[in-house]
Amino acid sequence: MLQVFLILFTIAFLAEFAAATLGMGYGTTLAPILIIIGYDPLVIVPVILFSQLFAATVASLFHHKFRNMDLSNSRERRSLAIFATTGVVGVIVSIMVSITLPTLVVKVYIALTVIIVGFLSLMNGHRKVAFSTSKLATIGIVAAFNKGISGGGYGPISTAGQMICGVEPRAAIAITALVEGIICAVGVILYWLLVINYDLLLLIGITVGGISAAPFSAFTTKSLKQEHLRGIVATAIILIGFASLVYVLIGPVG
Repeated sequence: MLQVFLILFTIAFLAEFAAATLGMGYGTTLAPILIIIGYDPLVIVPVILFSQLFAATVASLFHHKFRNMDLSNSRERRSLAIFATTGVVGVIVSIMVSITLPTLVVKVYIALTVIIVGFLSLMNGHRKVAFSTSKLATIGIVAAFNKGISGGGYGPISTAGQMICGVEPRAAIAITALVEGIICAVGVILYWLLVINYDLLLLIGITVGGISAAPFSAFTTKSLKQEHLRGIVATAIILIGFASLVYVLIGPVG
C-alpha cells in the first residue's frame, strides 16, 4: 500500500508542478497515466477534480504571494471574472452530457483543440491582440467543458486563450490556477451527487502529491521571464496536445 501511495504521490507531484508552473497539463497528462496503470476512467475523473480542487487553490494562493497576478489590473480582474463564471457553466453542462458522448470522440476533440490553441498562442506571441470579453467567455466555456468530461484539457485552452487575448503569461497561469480550483469544486459536488465511488488510496495519494507541488511551481513561475514563459507555455501546449492525440489513437481509449 505504501509503495502504491508513493507512486501516486510522485506522479501527481510532477503533474501538478508542470501544471501550476505553466498553467496546464495536470489532468491532461495524469488521466492517461492512471488509465495505463489500470484505473477505471469513471473513477479517475472525479479523483482528479477532487485533488486539483485543493492543489489549484494552494497554487493560486502562492501565485498571489509571489505577485504573479495583479487583480488591481482591470484586464486581469475581468479575465478572472469571465473565466470563473463561464467555467462553472461549462463544467455543469459537460458533466450532464458526458454519459451520452463517445469517449473516443471527446478525447480526439480535446487533443485537437489543445494543439490548435497552442499554435495560435505561438503565432500571437509577438503582437498585440484586442482584449475581447466574448472571446474569453467562449474560451472559458470550451475549456471547462473539456475539464468536466475528461478531468483535463482546461489549462492549455484557458492559459493560451488568455495569452491570445492579451493577458500577460504569468497572470494567465495564475488566473487559470484560481479558476480551476473553483470549477473543480463544482465538478466534485456534481460527481458526488451522481454517486461515483471514490478509490480512497488513489484519492489521498493524488491529492497530497498535488498539494505538495504547489508552492514550488508558483515560485518557478515567478522566476521565469515573461518572454521566455510565453514560448515555453505555447510549446508545451502543442506537445501535450500531440501526446494526447497519439495516446488516444494508438493506446487504450477507456
